[in-house]
Amino acid sequence: MERVLRGNAWRFEGILDVDWEICPIHEMMNVTGGFGGTRRMSYEEQLRVLGTHCLTKVDADFPKKVRPGDFVVGGEGTGYGHDHDHACISLRGAGVGAVLCEATNSNFKRNAIHHGLPVVEIKGVMSRVKTGDELNVDLAGGTLKNVTTGAVLTFRPYPGFLLDILDAGGLYPQLRDEAKSGKYA
Repeated sequence: MERVLRGNAWRFEGILDVDWEICPIHEMMNVTGGFGGTRRMSYEEQLRVLGTHCLTKVDADFPKKVRPGDFVVGGEGTGYGHDHDHACISLRGAGVGAVLCEATNSNFKRNAIHHGLPVVEIKGVMSRVKTGDELNVDLAGGTLKNVTTGAVLTFRPYPGFLLDILDAGGLYPQLRDEAKSGKYA
């Protein structure tokens, strides 16, 4: 993964709950056959299918409009709700490069990183970014530059071990690759 991300902003007001706004739980249940359901899908199929439902409750055409690497920008209620990871799969499947928000909860942030999706908490992001703005986000340097307006915001940079997880595509691919290499033998 690139450590400096580039894309356009998609700004959403209000709460972005994992089970309602980001990826409606009833859609996830239909796709997977429910929690512990009998329908087994490959991870790639989950990305593709759940990506088509990403944020459709707040913008019905979002999955058709978002471009690979674009950013979801949200307020203090971003990623709230249950500790379900289908929302992170949905965001990745839609092509979202990172989630930038005023605040989130630890469950959403952890699940997102496990799936290779950076979530960055940046105070003031909602007042400095509008939908369509071109953004550069330096995960290692801790800066967000709004190329459209020239505004620069800072955040706590990602530590090296989390950048390594993101570079591998998420925790699961990182562990798989380390196991294959014999690291745990």
